[in-house]
Amino acid sequence: MTLLRAENLTVAFGGTKVVDGIGFAVPRGGTLGIVGESGSGKSMTSLAVMGLLPSGATRSGSIDFDGTELTRLPERQMRAIRGDRIAMVFQDPLSSLNPYYTVGTQIAEAYRSHRSGVSRKAARTAAIEAMERVHIRDAGRRVDDYPHQFSGGMRQRVMIAMALSTEPELIIADEPTTALDVTVQAQILDLLAEVRRDTGAALILITHDLAVVSEVADELIVMRHGAVVESGPAEQIFSDPRHEYTRALLDAVPRIDDSIGELRTTGGTP
Repeated sequence: MTLLRAENLTVAFGGTKVVDGIGFAVPRGGTLGIVGESGSGKSMTSLAVMGLLPSGATRSGSIDFDGTELTRLPERQMRAIRGDRIAMVFQDPLSSLNPYYTVGTQIAEAYRSHRSGVSRKAARTAAIEAMERVHIRDAGRRVDDYPHQFSGGMRQRVMIAMALSTEPELIIADEPTTALDVTVQAQILDLLAEVRRDTGAALILITHDLAVVSEVADELIVMRHGAVVESGPAEQIFSDPRHEYTRALLDAVPRIDDSIGELRTTGGTP
């Protein structure tokens, strides 16, 4: 059953379209990967879904979330969905988290904003539980730490914990592994897969790196210049890409076997 469907979605600044009539669907519990280079319209697509477009941007087309048309929803009603039923993990947790408040305070605030009548104590408990769910060790103590006291990977876990605190039906992760080393990237991707499996939440994973979505996404759309150039099951696109841009993105993914083959060809010692 489809949870989110976008049809002819367009985002424009004046006469310039940065997202040009795209469409996609996300089933309940499924994962959609949105891939493309910087400036392809990936993040604008996610902001259009969340109703968080910058000033001066216009949005048209349809975004249907579980039977509710988001493009026609008043802001008051959109706020009730945003952060609760649809949560977003932004690509730069250091700038997304407030440096003046502890991470626990920020998670608890997000939780209380969608749970009327919840006490501060109960919200703090929910924050600790959310941090434990994303495998932050000693969460009962670290809940009182500030963002700068966490590593980049741990800050991203805090952002995922904040998203999970309200038990959303859909999580949008916008470049969640940017600026992280490959080992931490793998941990964050494993965590997102675990969250999807354990909670049943659907996931939209936005990235410029096809390698990031190779083992996570069920369906894939490839964007360039604001348009979708290829879409379909991830397995099919990886095994038999049809568009030259998709093939170029795949060719850009480093392959260890290519390197070994090159070393052998030139007589080097692996």
